[in-house]
Amino acid sequence: MGVVDHFKSGWEVVKPTLVPWIVFALIFLVILSTGLGLFLMPNAFRAIRDAVDRQQGPELSDLFDFSNISDDLVAMLVYMVGVTIGSFLCGVGAIPAGVLLFWVPMLAAEGQFGGVECAKASLAHAKANFMAILVFMLVAILINSAASLLCYIPVLVSMPVTFAAQWLYYTRNRDEILAAASAAGVPTKA
Repeated sequence: MGVVDHFKSGWEVVKPTLVPWIVFALIFLVILSTGLGLFLMPNAFRAIRDAVDRQQGPELSDLFDFSNISDDLVAMLVYMVGVTIGSFLCGVGAIPAGVLLFWVPMLAAEGQFGGVECAKASLAHAKANFMAILVFMLVAILINSAASLLCYIPVLVSMPVTFAAQWLYYTRNRDEILAAASAAGVPTKA
């Protein structure tokens, strides 16, 4: 399955319940703009996972479920520190750091690993799949940048499609990610 196919599949997921997806994306983007959204990314992906499974729009209440807050905070702090350190390298290092830590929010959403172990599992898989993840990220950036050039209104559709596509991309790679983590000796939660 090619990268663009994930976005087509994302559109197929979002299209039947477009309004709830748009509302979810708007609220999450507002939360992201406060700086707190980064820490809610695992919750956002839990909501997206459940929406994809139910074939309905995401539930807003899932954004504010803090039952896994300790692992989520640690995972997203590691993610943020990694990308920040990467950005200190003339800004260029943020891209490789973002690719290597790409799976962290989704792994945190799944809850199989502790916070630090989410980063280790992401690294274990992403090192061998760097270009594929980079291409996915670049396509997502291209789609959303093009949408933002059109007075931002199309972003209301492109963001939910990107969220769904990213989750579908993760589920397509989940077994490989878990196998790479296991081969690297990353412990799962008991």
